[in-house]
Amino acid sequence: MIQRIQSLWLLLAAVAMSGLFYLPYYFASVNGLGQSITIVKDFVAIILVSISIVLSIVTIFRFKNRKAQKGMIWLNILAVLGLLAWLLAVQVREFANDPQAAYRIGAFLPVIVLVFLFLALSGVRKDEKLLKSLDRLR
Repeated sequence: MIQRIQSLWLLLAAVAMSGLFYLPYYFASVNGLGQSITIVKDFVAIILVSISIVLSIVTIFRFKNRKAQKGMIWLNILAVLGLLAWLLAVQVREFANDPQAAYRIGAFLPVIVLVFLFLALSGVRKDEKLLKSLDRLR
């Protein structure tokens, strides 16, 4: 379970995604004051981040059913892509005319999570490949 490499990648994805609750993803000047923006007040972003964290943790414990594990990883990838699209839409809508706006570390966490999820998916595929080769030997 935890000793498999995809479990480690999924755990890292959950930890990195939970960092969005604490780290700002955007910096903008609101009413002349610089302000770091987090997802704490954005309901849709909180839901998508929570879905991603729960999917990552549940997927770790689905190690006996690799097909379901792959499906859950793909669903998690879609949730993270939806989060990225939502955060970009919010930024374009609210801060389009701000010349001092800048991305913060939280904006790059979903991209890092995507990398972790693709690495976990490749680990599941390697396990399937290994089991198919062992079945041929029997």
